[in-house]
Amino acid sequence: MPPWTVSWRTAFFCCLCCLLVVDALGGAWGYSSGGYSRPGGGSAYSYSSRRMPISSSGGYSRRSYSGTGYNTGSSGDRALSRSMSSEALRDYQAAQRSAETYARRQPAYAGGFDTPVEAFRRPSVWGGQQVARGPALPGSGPLTAVALWAALNSLSSPSSAAYFHNYQNDPGYVQWRREADREAANNPTLAAKLDQLDNQLAQMEGQPRNPSATPPVRTAPAQAESSGLIWPVLFIGIVILVLLWLWRRRLAHPATAAATPGLAGSAATRFRVGMTMPVDPSPFLLAAGLTKVQPPEGSGMISVEVVGLLRDGAVLLHRLYLPGGRTFFQLHLGADGQPDECRYFSRLDEVAPADGQEWGAWLDPAEGMIGWPSFQTKDGKMYGRVWAPGDGKVPPRKMEETLQRVDHVEQRQQQMMLYGGPTGGAPPAPETEYILVSAIEGAGQAWVQIDAGIDINPAALTLPSVPLAA
Repeated sequence: MPPWTVSWRTAFFCCLCCLLVVDALGGAWGYSSGGYSRPGGGSAYSYSSRRMPISSSGGYSRRSYSGTGYNTGSSGDRALSRSMSSEALRDYQAAQRSAETYARRQPAYAGGFDTPVEAFRRPSVWGGQQVARGPALPGSGPLTAVALWAALNSLSSPSSAAYFHNYQNDPGYVQWRREADREAANNPTLAAKLDQLDNQLAQMEGQPRNPSATPPVRTAPAQAESSGLIWPVLFIGIVILVLLWLWRRRLAHPATAAATPGLAGSAATRFRVGMTMPVDPSPFLLAAGLTKVQPPEGSGMISVEVVGLLRDGAVLLHRLYLPGGRTFFQLHLGADGQPDECRYFSRLDEVAPADGQEWGAWLDPAEGMIGWPSFQTKDGKMYGRVWAPGDGKVPPRKMEETLQRVDHVEQRQQQMMLYGGPTGGAPPAPETEYILVSAIEGAGQAWVQIDAGIDINPAALTLPSVPLAA
């Protein structure tokens, strides 16, 4: 038999190993969601969990399904999908937060990092009167866990800084400090206290030490001073409660809220729910066949169903949502209060990620699609990043949106990125088609929304040139 000839058993075993490897890599590389994946890498298939043995019950069993689900278009089904997606987003964000650690500089103190750590742990309550959970530190006497934590809580007192200075070279202090630094890795408040302590110790360097010094004790005047602060704090708390009550009462009366500048959010009372405006159909006719944009429904005068305001630091973007909520005009106002930019967007697609893995496909800090240098729609067309263009991944823009509806005000959070590409049309057709990808969270729901848009001449919209009367 020639040396290159193998038996069918060997060939079958090799094929099986290859399939297992491909299956494992598919789970790791399949970074996609809702039919979307990162351009230039990743799998073209949706993420799938590890295959489980087929089980049955009452004559029913699981069957593999090659599609991505079935969309009924029902509002109730969409609300349930968004609610489940919101839970998955919270789980994903919690996993991201648990992976982050608080980094701080290592303080300089005697003993280095070779001193063993005993069973001592800091009390569970930070600040105030504390009781140690473990035995006293070596040496007992004035150098105890309770005394060290109490002195750290009162660093404003000169006696507390002197107490740490006197025992800075004591093995018991070194052991306590190691444990405090370990807990400060996940406690920014404690880390700030330790940094303050390090600064005070550095200023006292070279001064004589008194190893027999006693822990600082709070005097009666200090206690009287602290008790005297109760009344101002109580007064401030009552004021805050009254303001919260007035705010909730205002939200309970939509007419008052709508007439209040700043509450609705969009240029005081310049834009309001129910306002009508004529829309020139020319840009939409010219964009037909060149873009994925859907023109507004109806003709003639179009009413505004919802007024929105997006905040990104000092940048404000105003949105006029048309009936149905699937299309909107997005405007930016110049220094003179007049629109200097207007874009029209229509809903292209919506995805409700089912779990944290799928949310990672969109929002992962290193590999997520929102913020990737390019975005590919399902028809295969590529769009380059418009905001902060470049070759590397950037974080999505986090914006808070205020929505003024006819009967109430809503708040929701968005993580978004804008992409764009040439339409290929000759003037006066729109030159650029935009793709806005947004991860939206609010009112117990979360989903990913993809909108297609084009530029609109602000002069084509007959908008109020001055703020409307309240």
